[in-house]
Amino acid sequence: MITRRHLVGAGALGAAALAMPRMAFAAEQADVVIVGAGLSGLHSAELLSALGMRVVVLEAGAQVGGRVQTVQTADGPIDVGASQIGRSYARVLDAVRRHGLELIPEDRDLLGFGAHLQDTWVDPADWENNPLNGTVGDERAINPILMGQAVMARHNPLKEVDEWLDPRFSASDISLRQLMQREGYSEAAIELAAMSAPGIGIDETSMLRMWQEATRGSIDRRVESAPAEVERDHPFGEANDRNLVDGLASISNIVGGCQKLPLAMAAKLGDAVRTGKRVAAIDMNDAGASVSCTDGSVYKARFVISALPFTVLRNIAITASSDNPLQRQAISTMPYANTARMYLTVEKPFWKEDGLPASFSSDGPIGMFWGIDNHTGEGQHRAMIVMVGKVAQAISRMQHEEAEAFVQSELVRMRPAAKGLLRYQTYKDWARDPNQLGCGFSLAPGQVNAFARTMTDPWQVMHFAGEHTRRLDFGMESAMESGERVAIEIGERA
Repeated sequence: MITRRHLVGAGALGAAALAMPRMAFAAEQADVVIVGAGLSGLHSAELLSALGMRVVVLEAGAQVGGRVQTVQTADGPIDVGASQIGRSYARVLDAVRRHGLELIPEDRDLLGFGAHLQDTWVDPADWENNPLNGTVGDERAINPILMGQAVMARHNPLKEVDEWLDPRFSASDISLRQLMQREGYSEAAIELAAMSAPGIGIDETSMLRMWQEATRGSIDRRVESAPAEVERDHPFGEANDRNLVDGLASISNIVGGCQKLPLAMAAKLGDAVRTGKRVAAIDMNDAGASVSCTDGSVYKARFVISALPFTVLRNIAITASSDNPLQRQAISTMPYANTARMYLTVEKPFWKEDGLPASFSSDGPIGMFWGIDNHTGEGQHRAMIVMVGKVAQAISRMQHEEAEAFVQSELVRMRPAAKGLLRYQTYKDWARDPNQLGCGFSLAPGQVNAFARTMTDPWQVMHFAGEHTRRLDFGMESAMESGERVAIEIGERA
C-alpha cells in the first residue's frame, strides 16, 4: 500500500526518477493522465512519476502554473495570483528547496485605511458617532469596513481545521445574511456587512466555507508560534513578521516571482507536461479512461486526475459507464469567487496632498485602493485597486481597456490629487481567464451539506485535485495537499 510516508520519501525526486527517456512520455498510453498543470496537478505528477508511473500532464494554456502567475513589468515581476508562503506550508517549502529557489520576506505592508461610504469620506476611528452610522448598540463601534469579518469571527464555532465538514455544524451551512438575521443584527449592520462580506457575497457563500479558511488561519498562527497579530485597521493581508524563524518570515515570496515554482516543477517533469492541450472530453469506465483534446490528440490511461477548477471542468464532456449525480452537481453548480486587480505605480504619495488615508474601502464601483508602504513615506509607491465580489463581477463584464480606463478615472474622481500620478503596470481579472474562470472556489449556502463532504471522492477512475478540493489547508499549500492526496489514492488502487 502506498502511504503519505512513501510519497514524502519519493518527494526527494532524484534525477533518476524524473529523467525518464522521452519515449516513455511521448506515447499516447499512460498510467495516469493529469488535466491541468497548476501546483496540484504538477505535484501529483512529481509523486506518481517518482513511484515509476507513466504520467502525462495536459495544460490548455501556453504556460504552467494555474493561479500561480507572475507578470514581468517595467518595474519588475508582479505576482497577480497566489504568492504568499507561510511558515507552516511544509509541502510548498519542501518544493521550493528541492527546486533550488530562493525565498524573501513579503514586502506588502498596506498603508492606513479609510472608508468612502455614500460618496462621503468617513473616519473609521470616529464611526461610532458618525451620523451615517445607522447601526445599533454594540454594532456602532465596529469599523464599517470590517463588519463582515467581525461578524464572521464573532460567531465562528469551529476549533479544528476539519470541523467545517462535520455534520454537527450542518445548521450553519447558511449565508452571512441568514446568520446575521438569526443573531439579531440590524439591517444597517447587514448592509455594511454586504460591502465587506468574505467570499462571493453576503448571500452567495456558505458560512462553513468562510469559517474553514478563518479557522485554518488562526491555527496556522498558533502552530507557527508567531507573535500576536498586529492590530490592524483593515482586513486585507497579514501584518508580516519579518523576524526570521528557521530562516523564514511569517509570510515569504519566491525571488523573481512565485510562478518560478510550477515552471521548475514542469521543467523537471520534462516531456510529461504538454502545453496547448485543451481537453474536450473524458470518457471512462471502471477499467480506464480516454481523454480527447480539441487538437485531435487522444490519451488513454488507467487513471485520470482532474486538477481543473470546476468552472472549467464543467465545460468538458464527461461520459462514464457509472454516473455520479452528486459529483456532476458539484462540478456544474459550485461557484467561484473572483478578484480583479489593477497594479499601479504611484509617482508620489498623493494622500499627503489631500490629507485622506492612503488606502480605502468603498461602497462604490471600484471596491478598494491599497497603498503599499515603501518604508520611506516619500517618492514612488506601489498600489493596487482590488475589486472583489459583486464589484469584480461588474468590472469583469467590461473589456480590458474599458475596465482600465474606468477604474483609473473613478479613482481620480474620488481622489483628484491622484491625477497624473498613477502609472499602470498590469491588470488581472481571473473571471476572464479562460483557463480559470475565477480566482478561487466557494460553496453556496447549502452546498456543504449537499455535496462538499463527498465531492473529492473518486468517480470511477477519475480523481479530483486542486485547491477547491481542500480538506485541511488553504492557499498554495491546499493545492499541494490535494496533489498528494490523489497520488496516495491512485497508489493504493494501482
